[in-house]
Amino acid sequence: MTDSEIVLYIWPGQWGLRSFEPMCLAAVIFLQLSIPGKFSVVECTNPELSPTGTLPFLSHQQHVVATLSAIMKYVTGLHEKNSRIAVSLTASPKAQNVAWYEHCVSSIGDLVSHVFYAQHANWNELVYPALAKMYPIPQRYYVPLRIRDIYRKRLEASDLWTLPGEELEKKSFIERSKPDIEQPEKHKDRFLRVFEREKVAEKARAIFDIYSRLLDTKAYFYADSPTSLDILVAAHIRILTQTPFPDALLKELLKSSYPSLVSHADRIISLAFSSPDSVVSTSRRKHSLMSLAPRFNLRRSSKAGAEPRFDAYTWLWFGLAVGGAALYISKVPFLDDLY
Repeated sequence: MTDSEIVLYIWPGQWGLRSFEPMCLAAVIFLQLSIPGKFSVVECTNPELSPTGTLPFLSHQQHVVATLSAIMKYVTGLHEKNSRIAVSLTASPKAQNVAWYEHCVSSIGDLVSHVFYAQHANWNELVYPALAKMYPIPQRYYVPLRIRDIYRKRLEASDLWTLPGEELEKKSFIERSKPDIEQPEKHKDRFLRVFEREKVAEKARAIFDIYSRLLDTKAYFYADSPTSLDILVAAHIRILTQTPFPDALLKELLKSSYPSLVSHADRIISLAFSSPDSVVSTSRRKHSLMSLAPRFNLRRSSKAGAEPRFDAYTWLWFGLAVGGAALYISKVPFLDDLY
């Protein structure tokens, strides 16, 4: 990695995807189509490193650029001659492309978030274990839940946060072990689960119908080569179709009813990663126990010869973090499954 190289920070890859997060995957695809071989990727699980508190973000020389749209604008401004991105749209298609870009973020983006964080089986059996393994102790026990809570607020506003399966999980062991004749609410839960799945499927059909009609029989939405919209839609569809969800409702819907969108996503991926030199240099930002310590903004002595030292508060926090983690593990043996 050289000082002049572009470095992209993204959420880690999972399940054969270069990132499990749509905006991050779209950023990798965009850079690969725009500046192949001239950037590297750092897998990161701390969005607080970004100026906006979200991933992806990009660093290049003295510049730090956050949000996908800003990254696209910055890289496009480099005027790379080997770019395979359509950048010369006329005024009307360009305006439409921007509008559809924002629509995709809020529509298909919410569907991806729903599948990851609001579908009971997917969260419990796939997403939560994967997120937990990305973090060291003790962060793995609470950070995934915080991430989910962030998405919950957004999904509640979109009427896509429905978890009838969790109500049964929250009941006591005695309540769950009662005979079915004493639990008529089970039938209600089952009905509610079917109803909510159909509601999500209907909302997904309405969204996918729009993009299927917009694409029609064309290879790309607005030009003879991919635009930012093509890349964004492809990233979302790719995640929905390639992730091994236990509850594959939207995955099956896409493959059975919207083959043109699936083919479009495959086309974008093949274009970006078709040749042997399309391998992206990837590294992972490692965790350490010291990363758990708060960074107090205390003034240090600037006298010559003064030795660097940790303040008492940092050492106290470090001891509490390690001791608390050890005590927690000793009391909760079933958490060994997360290793």
